[in-house]
Amino acid sequence: METKHSNKNDSKILIFSLGVLLLVIAAILIIKPFNKKVAEQNAPLKVKSTQSATIISSSSTVVVDDTSIVDNTGDPEWVKVNSKGGGNRFTDLSTEEMTIYKAHSPQVLKTLTSTHPSLQVLSDVMAKYPDALIMNASGFNMETGNITGFQINNGKLLTNWGENKRAYEAFVINKDGSLTTYDSTTPADEVLTNGAAQSYSFGKILIKDGVVAEDDGSVDWMIHSFIGNDENNNIYVMISKTSTGYDKIMATVADFKLTNFVLMDGGGSSQMGLQGQIILPSQDDREVGDYIVLN
Repeated sequence: METKHSNKNDSKILIFSLGVLLLVIAAILIIKPFNKKVAEQNAPLKVKSTQSATIISSSSTVVVDDTSIVDNTGDPEWVKVNSKGGGNRFTDLSTEEMTIYKAHSPQVLKTLTSTHPSLQVLSDVMAKYPDALIMNASGFNMETGNITGFQINNGKLLTNWGENKRAYEAFVINKDGSLTTYDSTTPADEVLTNGAAQSYSFGKILIKDGVVAEDDGSVDWMIHSFIGNDENNNIYVMISKTSTGYDKIMATVADFKLTNFVLMDGGGSSQMGLQGQIILPSQDDREVGDYIVLN
């Protein structure tokens, strides 16, 4: 009788052990795909170079380098931008929500030459360049007057990445007239080595190399100025009305096939003039520290 009782206990132990083993195997099969799914969700976004179908994210990572900085770049110099194809020098593409001008093969001048510039109203700049298309560009500290962002003029560095707020992204015109954008993951030395003549910096890159950035909530979408270029190297300057919004802005520029599109200063700073006439005045007749001048 004792032998039979022992056999029964052995059978129960064996069944119990098999049950535990099956539970462990089932748990492994369930947890493994779950962990894989979580890993895939947390993996960095892979950006493909497709037209507007992919989303890019802006970076606030700031590289550190020892590129020499100047206090003054000297008198601003013109850079010739050669556009492909034909077209008028200036073309009005404005809509109800946005003031938009395209410049074909313009010469471009950046008015900012020092970190603490003499602020100017639009009418003063138009008096100096009566035949030009002019728009405000980089931002500035309204308390100190110091310029904001990553700033280059005449191929010389005025302010580096991370030296002040909103210094993470820039629209760049190279000495050979090519147009591009950079963010603060690229050292200033590399930007200059690549031929940068002028940079305009304040806000966010919305399109880079034809790839559209997501609306990450970092922009208030009040009245804002923008600089961009298309695949034919035409330059676009634009100002949106208050609360036009990301979706409307991006829908408006979609037909232009922009290669790069960067948000600049806004609010009362936004203002534009053409050939001596104010197209869009500042809301408060504001003096600003940097204008882009296209002639």
